[in-house]
Amino acid sequence: MSDEKRGPGRPRKKLKPLVNTPAQFEADPELGLTEMQAAFVWFYTEGSCGQTEAARRSGFSFPAASATKMMDGKTHPHVTKAIRLKQEELRQKFAITPEKTGSMLWNIAETAFDSGHYNAAVSAVKELNQLGGLTVQRTQNLNINANIDSMSKDDIKTRLNELLGTENNFSDKDH
Repeated sequence: MSDEKRGPGRPRKKLKPLVNTPAQFEADPELGLTEMQAAFVWFYTEGSCGQTEAARRSGFSFPAASATKMMDGKTHPHVTKAIRLKQEELRQKFAITPEKTGSMLWNIAETAFDSGHYNAAVSAVKELNQLGGLTVQRTQNLNINANIDSMSKDDIKTRLNELLGTENNFSDKDH
């Protein structure tokens, strides 16, 4: 619905696009892709849409049929190969690793500190310390689901050994 037809009230907020779409797509001779196929691969992997919408945005006349043919792996195997390569590249790029997380947290801490947001800087440093193993979480919750009053001494020993992950070697020195 356009703003003129909305009637009274607040105008609709313009949303930023999720990704910046390239102005033009180029054929990829290395992978054997035409311009439209390269556009399809981009829209499908990075353009936040499904295969039919990717084919429509790429300019295919019959998007549903074209998308099906490109995704079947037989008609255009070079397209499915390009999609797999792009997806793997994106997995590597956006993979969460301790190094990436540490780098991000360090940048957040520095930026927050420089702009006077000390609480955010302290939080980022705490997370960095935890990531680096300098801070140990001291709380541990064990749900033993047992009513000790109704258990015998041997039952308690057995249950403790189960919770501690030990063999039946829990000793009772009160004998």
